[in-house]
Amino acid sequence: MKKYVSVITAVILFSCFIFSGCSKENKEKDKGEKKTIKVAVMYDKKNQGGAYEEIAKEFEKNNEDTKVEIVYDFNDENKVRETIFEKGDIDIVGIKRNEVIEFAKSGQLLDITDFIDEKELSKKLYKICVSYGKYNGKYYGIGDMPMSIEWFYNDSMFKKYNLNEPEDIKQLIDISNKLKSKKITPIGIGAMDGWTLSLLFGYISAQTTGIETLTSNYGSDVKSYEKTPNISNAFSIFGKIAYYCIPKDSIDINYKKSIEEFVTGKSAILPAGSWALEAIEQLKPAGFTYQVFEKPVNMTQQAVSKYSASAGQVLVIPSKSKNAEAAKKFMEFLFSEDAQKIFVNKGYIASLKSVNSSEDSVKRRILMHLDESDDNSILIIDNMEPKISEAVTNVLQDIIEDRIQPVEAWKRALKTAFKQ
Repeated sequence: MKKYVSVITAVILFSCFIFSGCSKENKEKDKGEKKTIKVAVMYDKKNQGGAYEEIAKEFEKNNEDTKVEIVYDFNDENKVRETIFEKGDIDIVGIKRNEVIEFAKSGQLLDITDFIDEKELSKKLYKICVSYGKYNGKYYGIGDMPMSIEWFYNDSMFKKYNLNEPEDIKQLIDISNKLKSKKITPIGIGAMDGWTLSLLFGYISAQTTGIETLTSNYGSDVKSYEKTPNISNAFSIFGKIAYYCIPKDSIDINYKKSIEEFVTGKSAILPAGSWALEAIEQLKPAGFTYQVFEKPVNMTQQAVSKYSASAGQVLVIPSKSKNAEAAKKFMEFLFSEDAQKIFVNKGYIASLKSVNSSEDSVKRRILMHLDESDDNSILIIDNMEPKISEAVTNVLQDIIEDRIQPVEAWKRALKTAFKQ
């Protein structure tokens, strides 16, 4: 699962800030020194990290007594754990969703529920952003990069063959059969990169299962996980899509190749994260038109959640932080309109709903889907212990290659994860 985490985190999370703390407040004032707060983020300096750098400078202009120190690429799990559990030398840290659950359970994260309620951030931000920092009814962090899981499709091809956007899995299979009769790959996916299958599975499981039970069971024994509601149904649906819509040789292509095949017309549909927009735009030939399905493809009659989404890194304040109030002040500015516009100006979707708008029809639909996200939209693979998410990803690849029956998938994944 380390490969999964590194890839998803690279696509979905991105750079490191460190706001370094000083000595005691009175001494600083006596010496005329500035308070330094440290913020560590996963991103590199070129991309999202560049937005953080600008935001830090703007914050310093309005808070002359405070310096923001930025450190990038803070991705090493051991360093994150050391910072959170032992040192307390960083005031805001970007971590993964599964780490939010683990660290909050052990009392290592500051409860910022009152802060979020006071600033009304649960109303102003996309739900998925606050959901990624939520555990056991309390908020411990905020996701900074909302992204939805989408069905991209070749608009011209759909029009050419008189195909409508599918409303449910039956219609999706019907469309796939028509496309196969035209020698076109219905659904292209880079299954060699197992995380691409995890995204598709996440879309399905958001509707069938949600994440409530998995969150409660985090760190429990195998017996608790065996009772996860409807997850076997999610594997069954995944298996049906794999059988009717996805060619077995998908296991031989990676994510990049799947996008190339999509924009060249070899495949008609591409299930992917909304971040695929950038790659599609870079690789598409002149005249290529595409869209995302406007409404959810219903996988079950009573969906737990309509959509699946991610929120990038989750910004948390360690319990050991010596500058918690200053950290909250920076967080407040970070999610203000002025700061969030910096993300938008760099081409990203901001966590603050009000600053996002687009004349592009594809992006408008993505924004609509993010607006309809909820607690159960959390990408299921992000909500699992690493050993389980790795096992699930491997099992999904086995289903694609027809090495395992979907009905056996969850038991097989748990058996592998718990080394039974």
